[in-house]
Amino acid sequence: MEEGDTRVPTGVIVVLIVTLASLALVHRRVVRRASARPARIAGTVAVVLAGLLTLATPVGLLAGNGRIDPDRWRWISAAGLTWLATVFYLLLTLLVLGVLWVLTRLIRLARPEFDGAPLRRVVALVGVVGAVGATLYGLVEAATPRITHTQVGLASMPAAFGPLRVALITDIHAGPVRTRAFVQDVVDRTNAENPDLVILGGDLIDGTVAQIGEDLAPLRGLRAPLGVLAVTGNHEYYAGDAVNWVQRWRDVGVRPLVNESVRIERGGAAITVVGVNDRKGTAPLAVDYDAAFAGVDPSAFALAVAHEPLQGREFARRGADLQVAGHTHGGQLWPFRYFVKLQQPALQGLESVDGMPVYTSRGAGAWGPPVRVAAPPEIAILELRAA
Repeated sequence: MEEGDTRVPTGVIVVLIVTLASLALVHRRVVRRASARPARIAGTVAVVLAGLLTLATPVGLLAGNGRIDPDRWRWISAAGLTWLATVFYLLLTLLVLGVLWVLTRLIRLARPEFDGAPLRRVVALVGVVGAVGATLYGLVEAATPRITHTQVGLASMPAAFGPLRVALITDIHAGPVRTRAFVQDVVDRTNAENPDLVILGGDLIDGTVAQIGEDLAPLRGLRAPLGVLAVTGNHEYYAGDAVNWVQRWRDVGVRPLVNESVRIERGGAAITVVGVNDRKGTAPLAVDYDAAFAGVDPSAFALAVAHEPLQGREFARRGADLQVAGHTHGGQLWPFRYFVKLQQPALQGLESVDGMPVYTSRGAGAWGPPVRVAAPPEIAILELRAA
């Protein structure tokens, strides 16, 4: 979606339609054929509840792109978006059942007496229980971002500058589910680590300043002697309010890096932090690498900041020494991590992009479902030192 595009993603609409159709089919082919009346009643209640949750999902998505007020629809949004994670795992189960059905048909060509129905019923039951279990586990996993510590040795880091503790916070996604209280918790956990520098790597919100601007008020409490810097992510643009969000950051004491650099001095040495807008940003906040590197000494240590690790290719071409990024969520819901790797050159942690080290944070929050499976949220503390 481009800036100002407030539609529900087409892929999500397709998933919701498939889900409703599948529920109708389950009710017709399974629930109505149950021999016991209590089973038919329980099954009907379950199908109706699942249908209502499916219809609640777009509410959360519309709250996230500024179409409706998140505060008025918070619990409906949370329920619908959480259900979306369950739907994803149920669809995986349907895929497995489809493959299993084809295999059992092939086996029956050689052994007509073979009945694969019992096996399919077991797989279906395991899939349903697994989908619900994975969602419940993921809710707990996503509730509290953990602190991670990574030491990064860099030959180009000026030794006189001393070790630099950088707190990297990305992908909070305050809005439909995450509130000001969540942002405050992120701030408190970050301050407890006593960072020298805080970098906010984009996708801090889902919504407009008018609706959820106060959710970012706790950022005013971030404490770092060398400053608090920020770049835009793609979600800052989705509600058509990116310019106002950048101003909101300034209002709460955060310095935006809008295709620009800032020089930081300590111990008689200096480093340069170069920040660019998200690559999907539009005017007046489109990405401009040349503007960001204007006046930057090519021989100086440059810490690059951009929302996506994919942007590291442009930084590597310009001689940056390290990039910090977010965006990927570490895949958020397993096995999405494998699909993320098809689009991004780095997924999580310290990796290399075109020969330049890139640290990609899994992010503190979650987009869509407030659920994380095998991709725990993080506030990354990086200690940069001369190698």
